[in-house]
Amino acid sequence: MTFFPKPSRRMWTGIVVAVVVIGALVLWFGGPRLYHWYGARSDEKVAAELATDLGLHLTEDDTIVYAKYYGSFPDSSAYLVVDSNSGARANALRNDAELTSCGPATAGDVGRPPSEYSPKPSETWVHCESLRPGRGVLSAVWVPAVEQGRRSYIWAGQM
Repeated sequence: MTFFPKPSRRMWTGIVVAVVVIGALVLWFGGPRLYHWYGARSDEKVAAELATDLGLHLTEDDTIVYAKYYGSFPDSSAYLVVDSNSGARANALRNDAELTSCGPATAGDVGRPPSEYSPKPSETWVHCESLRPGRGVLSAVWVPAVEQGRRSYIWAGQM
Protein backbone atom coordinates (compact mmCIF):
# COMPACT_ATOMS: atom_id res chain seq x y z
CA MET A 1 0.00 0.00 0.00
CA THR A 2 1.45 3.39 -0.98
CA PHE A 3 0.70 6.69 0.68
CA PHE A 4 1.72 8.83 -2.27
CA PRO A 5 -0.19 9.03 -5.51
CA LYS A 6 1.52 7.90 -8.69
CA PRO A 7 3.52 10.81 -10.20
CA SER A 8 1.78 12.21 -13.21
CA ARG A 9 3.24 13.51 -16.43
CA ARG A 10 1.97 16.97 -15.50
CA MET A 11 3.87 16.92 -12.19
CA TRP A 12 7.14 15.87 -13.89
CA THR A 13 6.72 18.58 -16.51
CA GLY A 14 6.29 21.17 -13.74
CA ILE A 15 9.42 19.94 -11.94
CA VAL A 16 11.50 20.07 -15.13
CA VAL A 17 10.27 23.59 -15.96
CA ALA A 18 11.05 24.81 -12.41
CA VAL A 19 14.57 23.36 -12.53
CA VAL A 20 15.26 24.89 -15.95
CA VAL A 21 13.97 28.33 -14.86
CA ILE A 22 16.00 28.28 -11.63
CA GLY A 23 19.11 27.13 -13.52
CA ALA A 24 18.69 29.87 -16.12
CA LEU A 25 18.34 32.52 -13.41
CA VAL A 26 21.44 31.28 -11.59
CA LEU A 27 23.47 31.32 -14.81
CA TRP A 28 22.14 34.73 -15.84
CA PHE A 29 22.86 36.48 -12.54
CA GLY A 30 25.68 34.42 -11.05
CA GLY A 31 27.43 32.91 -14.05
CA PRO A 32 29.59 35.88 -15.15
CA ARG A 33 30.81 36.56 -11.62
CA LEU A 34 31.55 32.87 -11.07
CA TYR A 35 33.42 32.67 -14.38
CA HIS A 36 35.47 35.79 -13.57
CA TRP A 37 36.30 34.45 -10.09
CA TYR A 38 37.31 31.06 -11.50
CA GLY A 39 39.46 32.65 -14.23
CA ALA A 40 41.26 34.93 -11.77
CA ARG A 41 41.77 32.04 -9.36
CA SER A 42 43.16 29.84 -12.16
CA ASP A 43 45.58 32.58 -13.29
CA GLU A 44 46.85 32.94 -9.74
CA LYS A 45 47.34 29.21 -9.28
CA VAL A 46 49.09 28.62 -12.62
CA ALA A 47 51.27 31.74 -12.27
CA ALA A 48 52.33 30.70 -8.77
CA GLU A 49 53.14 27.17 -9.97
CA LEU A 50 55.31 28.51 -12.80
CA ALA A 51 57.21 30.82 -10.44
CA THR A 52 57.60 28.01 -7.92
CA ASP A 53 59.03 25.73 -10.61
CA LEU A 54 61.63 28.41 -11.30
CA GLY A 55 62.66 28.76 -7.65
CA LEU A 56 60.22 31.09 -5.89
CA HIS A 57 59.28 29.72 -2.45
CA LEU A 58 56.00 31.26 -1.29
CA THR A 59 54.82 30.67 2.28
CA GLU A 60 51.77 31.59 4.33
CA ASP A 61 53.55 34.89 5.11
CA ASP A 62 53.27 35.90 1.44
CA THR A 63 50.10 37.12 -0.25
CA ILE A 64 49.63 37.17 -4.00
CA VAL A 65 48.00 40.53 -4.68
CA TYR A 66 47.88 40.10 -8.45
CA ALA A 67 48.78 37.29 -10.82
CA LYS A 68 48.62 36.98 -14.59
CA TYR A 69 49.61 33.93 -16.58
CA TYR A 70 50.57 34.26 -20.23
CA GLY A 71 50.30 30.80 -21.73
CA SER A 72 52.07 29.94 -24.94
CA PHE A 73 53.95 26.83 -25.86
CA PRO A 74 56.81 26.51 -24.98
CA ASP A 75 57.55 30.01 -23.65
CA SER A 76 54.89 30.61 -21.01
CA SER A 77 55.37 33.42 -18.53
CA ALA A 78 53.75 34.83 -15.42
CA TYR A 79 53.68 38.15 -13.59
CA LEU A 80 53.01 38.20 -9.86
CA VAL A 81 52.77 40.96 -7.29
CA VAL A 82 53.58 39.48 -3.89
CA ASP A 83 53.20 41.21 -0.54
CA SER A 84 55.16 39.71 2.34
CA ASN A 85 54.25 40.35 5.96
CA SER A 86 57.59 42.05 6.67
CA GLY A 87 60.64 43.42 4.94
CA ALA A 88 62.71 40.56 6.38
CA ARG A 89 60.30 37.99 4.93
CA ALA A 90 60.42 39.71 1.53
CA ASN A 91 64.23 39.61 1.59
CA ALA A 92 64.10 35.91 2.54
CA LEU A 93 61.68 35.25 -0.34
CA ARG A 94 64.05 36.84 -2.83
CA ASN A 95 67.19 35.25 -1.30
CA ASP A 96 65.63 31.76 -1.24
CA ALA A 97 64.86 32.15 -4.95
CA GLU A 98 68.62 32.57 -5.47
CA LEU A 99 68.18 35.73 -7.50
CA THR A 100 71.55 37.02 -8.65
CA SER A 101 72.65 39.71 -11.09
CA CYS A 102 71.25 42.50 -8.93
CA GLY A 103 71.43 46.18 -9.70
CA PRO A 104 69.40 49.33 -10.23
CA ALA A 105 66.23 48.66 -12.19
CA THR A 106 65.06 50.48 -15.28
CA ALA A 107 61.57 50.79 -16.73
CA GLY A 108 62.42 47.93 -19.10
CA ASP A 109 62.95 45.59 -16.15
CA VAL A 110 59.39 46.15 -14.99
CA GLY A 111 57.79 45.16 -18.28
CA ARG A 112 54.28 46.29 -19.10
CA PRO A 113 51.92 45.08 -16.39
CA PRO A 114 48.66 46.90 -15.67
CA SER A 115 49.48 50.30 -14.16
CA GLU A 116 47.73 49.55 -10.87
CA TYR A 117 50.02 46.52 -10.40
CA SER A 118 53.35 47.97 -11.44
CA PRO A 119 55.86 49.71 -9.18
CA LYS A 120 55.75 53.47 -9.19
CA PRO A 121 58.79 55.02 -10.88
CA SER A 122 61.58 55.43 -8.36
CA GLU A 123 65.31 56.03 -8.35
CA THR A 124 65.70 53.29 -5.77
CA TRP A 125 64.23 50.38 -7.76
CA VAL A 126 66.24 47.18 -7.35
CA HIS A 127 66.20 44.45 -9.97
CA CYS A 128 67.54 40.92 -9.61
CA GLU A 129 67.19 37.97 -11.91
CA SER A 130 68.38 34.44 -12.20
CA LEU A 131 68.68 32.33 -15.31
CA ARG A 132 67.83 28.67 -14.84
CA PRO A 133 69.48 26.94 -17.85
CA GLY A 134 67.01 24.81 -19.73
CA ARG A 135 64.13 25.96 -17.50
CA GLY A 136 63.66 29.72 -17.64
CA VAL A 137 64.24 33.06 -15.96
CA LEU A 138 62.99 34.39 -12.65
CA SER A 139 63.32 38.11 -11.94
CA ALA A 140 62.09 40.50 -9.29
CA VAL A 141 61.84 44.26 -8.88
CA TRP A 142 61.19 46.01 -5.59
CA VAL A 143 61.55 49.40 -3.98
CA PRO A 144 63.45 49.12 -0.66
CA ALA A 145 62.35 52.59 0.48
CA VAL A 146 58.62 51.78 0.23
CA GLU A 147 57.18 49.72 3.11
CA GLN A 148 60.61 48.19 3.81
CA GLY A 149 60.56 46.50 0.38
CA ARG A 150 57.67 44.20 1.36
CA ARG A 151 56.15 44.19 -2.14
CA SER A 152 57.91 42.20 -4.87
CA TYR A 153 57.05 42.43 -8.56
CA ILE A 154 58.02 39.07 -10.06
CA TRP A 155 58.35 37.85 -13.63
CA ALA A 156 58.76 34.15 -14.33
CA GLY A 157 59.38 32.92 -17.84
CA GLN A 158 59.90 29.44 -19.25
CA MET A 159 62.32 28.77 -22.06
